[in-house]
Amino acid sequence: MAEGSLQGRKQQTNEHFTRADELMWAALDLFAERGFASVTIKDIAHTIGVNTALIYYYFESKEDLFRATVENAVVRALDNYKTLREKHDDPVDLINDWFYNNLQLSDPIRKLVKIMLDYSSSRINFPSVDCLIKQFYDEECSILSDSIRRGIAAGTFKPADADRLALFVSTHLDGIMAAAMIRPEFDLGAAIADLRDLLWQHLGVSESADPRTAGVDHLRSPGTSI
Repeated sequence: MAEGSLQGRKQQTNEHFTRADELMWAALDLFAERGFASVTIKDIAHTIGVNTALIYYYFESKEDLFRATVENAVVRALDNYKTLREKHDDPVDLINDWFYNNLQLSDPIRKLVKIMLDYSSSRINFPSVDCLIKQFYDEECSILSDSIRRGIAAGTFKPADADRLALFVSTHLDGIMAAAMIRPEFDLGAAIADLRDLLWQHLGVSESADPRTAGVDHLRSPGTSI
């Protein structure tokens, strides 16, 4: 194949993914805002100013677009978790960065949580989506439980049930994200910092003992500490 033809093929591939990603991000916003049942292909096309035919060029149906949108969002989250694992060897640093990461990405995470709630109560079912959602929560809990176990083994943390504690944090983080969608004045940064502080208290780690545990204190608004 000629070099020019190969470059042209690569450019077409990149454009395909760029436009498909644009469509999926627009769909993510609308599915989160209105719910799957209320959103139409025409709504999505109108939002980004394209013809509905373009959406059908990339996706067979609204259901196919929904599946691809959720899969894309979850895969991005899983890639982010992988990056966090590779970035830190120290369990305290990893957990602190995990909390901070959830605040930094709170907008897409809130949308994903809302979509997953809507999906779980709907009549639609995609085995691939079910598998990825399970993988998302399994990996989230795994990051926390593995870090807690390593901290316990190193003598940094008090003995604890790592799996149960990780599930507690993961579950309550979903609650925080839901509260941020429901309550306009909700301080998301303070709530995440408070959840982190509760974890450190349970593990017997204080800020005075290890200043790294203060890693997300700047997320609080003044006067919001517990």
